[in-house]
Amino acid sequence: MRKVWLGGLGVAMLVALAASPAPQDSTSELAQRLGCWACHFLPGQGKQVGSSLEGIGARLSPEDLRAVLTHPRSRHPGAKMPSYAHLRPWEMEALVDYLKSLEK
Repeated sequence: MRKVWLGGLGVAMLVALAASPAPQDSTSELAQRLGCWACHFLPGQGKQVGSSLEGIGARLSPEDLRAVLTHPRSRHPGAKMPSYAHLRPWEMEALVDYLKSLEK
C-alpha cells in the first residue's frame, strides 16, 4: 500500500512541476541560459556560426519551430544544435513565442 501511495505522490509532484507557472525570467534570459547566442544571431546580438534568427517567425510555423527545437537534425541533418526536448512546457512555449515574434 505504501508503494502505491508514494508512486501516486511522485506522479502528482511531476504534474505539479510541469503545470507550475512560468517564472518571471524574460525570454532573452531564457535564450541566453540555453546558449542560443553562442551560435545564432540577430543584428547586434550573438555569433554568426549558425543561421540567423532574423525573420524566423515568418519562415516557420509554431509547429515547425517546436520540431526544430526538439529534433534539430530532422530538418538539418548536419546541425550541431542540441535538442531542447527536455524543456518544461512553459519554457518551450516561451521560446516558440519569442521566435515567432521575430517575423521581420
